[in-house]
Amino acid sequence: MNMRNCFSLCLAVFILFSCNQPTQRTDALHTINFNLENNIDLFDMLEVSFIKLETNDKCLINRTIRQVESAFGKLFILSGGEGKLFVFDSSGNFIAPIGNIGAGPQEYIFCSSFSIDYNRNIISLVDMVQKKVVNYSLINYDFISEHRIVEGLTCFEYMGNDKLLWHNLVAQNDFAGWSFITTDFNQKYISKHVKKDFITGYHTTPLKSIYKIDGDIFAYTGYNSNIYHFIGDSVTKLYKIEFGQFALPSMDYLEKISRGNVNFLHDLAQSNYVFSFSAIGVRNTLVVDYTVFNTHYIGFYNKLNDQIFSYSMEDFQKKLNIGKIDRISGVVNNTIAAVLLPFHLVEENVDNYTKELQRLVDISKDDDNPILCLLRFK
Repeated sequence: MNMRNCFSLCLAVFILFSCNQPTQRTDALHTINFNLENNIDLFDMLEVSFIKLETNDKCLINRTIRQVESAFGKLFILSGGEGKLFVFDSSGNFIAPIGNIGAGPQEYIFCSSFSIDYNRNIISLVDMVQKKVVNYSLINYDFISEHRIVEGLTCFEYMGNDKLLWHNLVAQNDFAGWSFITTDFNQKYISKHVKKDFITGYHTTPLKSIYKIDGDIFAYTGYNSNIYHFIGDSVTKLYKIEFGQFALPSMDYLEKISRGNVNFLHDLAQSNYVFSFSAIGVRNTLVVDYTVFNTHYIGFYNKLNDQIFSYSMEDFQKKLNIGKIDRISGVVNNTIAAVLLPFHLVEENVDNYTKELQRLVDISKDDDNPILCLLRFK
């Protein structure tokens, strides 16, 4: 082989190798510190509205809502108990279930998360039990197709160009050392992203830890304080989250309490570290909720003016007179959606609910479907 051919071969190998490696940038990193703040009048900061979801035998939502998204004037609601997906209109009136619970073709046993592909007009359900994705029409909710997936892939978002970004939780599959992978529409592997500092089979990360804002993809993982922005074939560390006086567990601490591959989650929950956190964003807002020693906190970041505030969830609820928030579950029309359970609202019987919420409580029963509480900056 002459020198020219040798150089050409080496160059081709280098290009091929480089194209298969994840590209990570850190040029836009912005630290957001959710220090506890108790001097802000939340009524001056936030608009609050509510949607009561219709209740009938065909759409009973078990326990709570795991995920909610809006598209084409409809609400797509994932039940937290049995993992079933329902469709409601924008006023909360029930329209239809999507698919059937079961172990057969075209069915799912437990939907852990869902994603919407606006280009193909499909809604895709991840069934972790049967290790498959089931696709239904976004127009009439009929079955379209299903595909097998690698064990441990819990959620994904459509990236465009027929690519999917997946969150990888499992410590035993071929991608155990990486938090995210990209595949094509048929789940064929393309690339991997964000090397894990701590590999474990025990997690506190929400089952949907990837979200989309106007087509842009953002993702995070449980033992890492960064929120990543995925752009084409590269990934940027966009936000570094800090929790005021609290912190995520150090790698040394995690290695210590997980020694011998034991389930360490009880020890972590009883520590002074952040046990778990979740994040969701819309155009102008990032919301992070987190738990430390059985106390739940919530933080808001206004992207327009860089204002940050954080409260214990109990204080936050009292200041807004909205009763007990069960969880932050998603986005409705560029607005953060929290979940209120009628059981809690009726039981508490608070005298100072907002006027709109009190009207809904008065017509609610204990076992009614949840009420969506929509939160946005004024």
